[in-house]
Formats: sequence, C-alpha cells, structure tokens
Amino acid sequence: MSQPILTHSYYSDFFAAKGYDFLKQIADQFVIPDNLVIFSVMHCYEGSLPYINVLAEIADKLVFIPKSATALCNQDITTTIEQLPRCHVVNKEGQQYGKEQLKDPAIAEHLIRAHLKADSQFLILDHGGYFAHAIEHISTTFQEQCLGITELTANGLYKYLNRQLDKPLVTVSHLSIKAPADYEASECIVHYSDQILREEFGLKLNNDEFLKIGVIGAGNLGQGVIKYLKGKAISQILVADTDPRRLTHFPRNGVQVSSIERLINECNMIFCCTGNGALPSKLLDNLNDSLFISTVTSADDELNLPQLIADGTLTEVGGNRLIREYHTRRGQSLYLLAGGESANTPFKTGMGDPTLYLFEAAHMLAGLQLATEARPFKQGIQALNEEDEKRIAEQWLRHFYRYE
Repeated sequence: MSQPILTHSYYSDFFAAKGYDFLKQIADQFVIPDNLVIFSVMHCYEGSLPYINVLAEIADKLVFIPKSATALCNQDITTTIEQLPRCHVVNKEGQQYGKEQLKDPAIAEHLIRAHLKADSQFLILDHGGYFAHAIEHISTTFQEQCLGITELTANGLYKYLNRQLDKPLVTVSHLSIKAPADYEASECIVHYSDQILREEFGLKLNNDEFLKIGVIGAGNLGQGVIKYLKGKAISQILVADTDPRRLTHFPRNGVQVSSIERLINECNMIFCCTGNGALPSKLLDNLNDSLFISTVTSADDELNLPQLIADGTLTEVGGNRLIREYHTRRGQSLYLLAGGESANTPFKTGMGDPTLYLFEAAHMLAGLQLATEARPFKQGIQALNEEDEKRIAEQWLRHFYRYE
C-alpha cells in the first residue's frame, strides 16, 4: 500500500500522523464490503487530509466533493488530494457538482451513476445537506445500491428533516463530542473576523466606541463566540436566540439578552450562529446604519442569501475574498466577512488541533456501520448510538492524551 499523503506544506498539521493512525484504528475494526463507493462532502482544508486518506483506503473509490468555499480558497490542496489512490475529486475540468447543482436530482443522479459499477454499493457522507434535495430520487433510483447517508452538521440535518427517507440517515450533528470542535471553530471565527476587520477597514473587534457587537444563536458555536469575544475584553455583548431556554444563563455572566429586533437596532457587528435564516428580510429593510456580519456557516444557509438577493432585500455591490458589500433597499451597506462564508474559511484552520478527529471519527464510524450492517439502523433520521460516541471519546483520549 502506498504511503498516505498527510501534509501539503511545511507548516502542516502537527497531529496529522497521529490523526491518521486514530482514524485508521477505527476503520480497521470493520470488514469493508467489496466495490464500496463513498461520496464524501468535506471542507478542502489541509487538516482534513488524514480523514480523506483513510476514506480513500476504505473505499473501492472515494468521490470527494469539496465544499465550494474552501475549494476556491485552497485550490492547490485539491491537487494534493487527487494524488491519493482511488480518490476522484469532482468540480475539476468543467465538472460542476457544487451545492446548488446537486439540488437538481438529475445532476445528483448523473454524479452517482458516473462512479458506480453494476455491483457497486455506495454511501453518502454529507456535510451541509448537499444531497438533501435529491435524496428521495437517489434512494428510489439506486434502491439496491444506496446503503444510507450520514450528515455532519445541524444546518445540513435541517435540510433533510421534511424528506421522505426510505434509507437510514445517521446524524452526528448533535453529539457531545462535537462540542470541542465547535468551540475551536468559534475561536477561529472570532480571531479571523478581527483579522479581516483590521485588514479591510482598520478596525478592531474591541473598539467599542465604533463597533457594538451582537450574537444571534446561543448554541455551542454562539456560546463559543461569546466566550472568545469576552477574552478580547469586549464587555458589552448582546445575544439573541429564538429559544429562550438558551438565554437563561447569560445574564449572570455579564452578557445582555436581547430580541433579534433590538440586537439589529443596537449592534453594527453581528455574529450569526444559527445555521439557518438568522436575519429576516424585514429587519434588513429597516437598517439605519452600516452592518458587519460574520457567519459560522455559508451565508446561503445562515442568511438565506440567494433569497434576499432574489427578492431585492440586498443588492451586491462588490468586494473581494475577504469582504463582500451589499446594499439594502434604503441604501445602507451590509458587509459580509469572508465573502459570506465562515470567517475562518480564507485561512488555514484546524492545524495542530486534534478535536476535529472526534467528529470525523463519528462521521466515518456511522458510515462504516451502515456499510457493514454493524448496527440495526431503520429508515429515516437517527443519531449515532451513545455507546459508540463514548467509545470514540475514550479511544481519542487514550490516543492523544494518554488517558487510562
């Protein structure tokens, strides 16, 4: 077997080899069926290379679908991934299978059919609901070959919720072992939002005479963002959430709870951490000042950006990979940091941090259980078994932190 390609540059993930060994140990517990094809949607980060290597070794063929934001920012890494045996990277040489294209069932079918043999079976390891719109057509068309779907994120799971699934979909989006990676992502998002503001506007997040900061969404990512904002000595933070239960612990920690309406009126730097439709168009129509927005997922999901543009709520003015400017109907400027992607997207992230291997292991394990029928999954949506989650956590602690 050829050696795995775990690094792309000299400042690579220091945990790459250990991460590969950890994921490989989990994969080696299963007897993989012949002619298994894996369709994997994943960010095109250097830190993802160990995971992609293991998937390519498991499968007869790995069809890697890079998430569009990081594929554009890290095009040279796709070239490294293409060197892996049995790995095919889509969206190269004129093939377009991004999030918008895969909403079309015919295009999704064409992608899958192009990589199957007559006796192939396949898994979809989804990230962000790329296959959600076409999943009913896929499961019907490939009834005997489709083994099931796994979904990594909460916003991706949301897209599957109202689908009629006659295949199992295993979600790992709400596992407790995903929380450390969410907090790591929160730190990156705050750090890089600050970096983008400095680079593009000469501003700092903790310039409280100019920037008033609000956070919409009080889940793991929102809580993490608030934690790291406070670490920058930002004391005046407003937080809003549609679920009031999530807001109850903030007042005693010096954070002001707020309605979304008040937050929009009082804040001009907002972190959107909901994963789905954080800002209604009627609020954007009434903006009285310019607004900076940093999102934890794509603005397509976080803000329903295509709809806001289609209905005239926002009009794109211009920008670059670090900032995109839009105007509201009243002519106020709205600036999307990182061009409307997660603020850490344009930069190298995940380097030297082993928490990402926790959710990658859970995602992979769910797929392996589907492929080998190691668990009696039923049709429809279900979570990874709690005992499996505990075993991943214990193995991770032993592998990286000498846990006994």
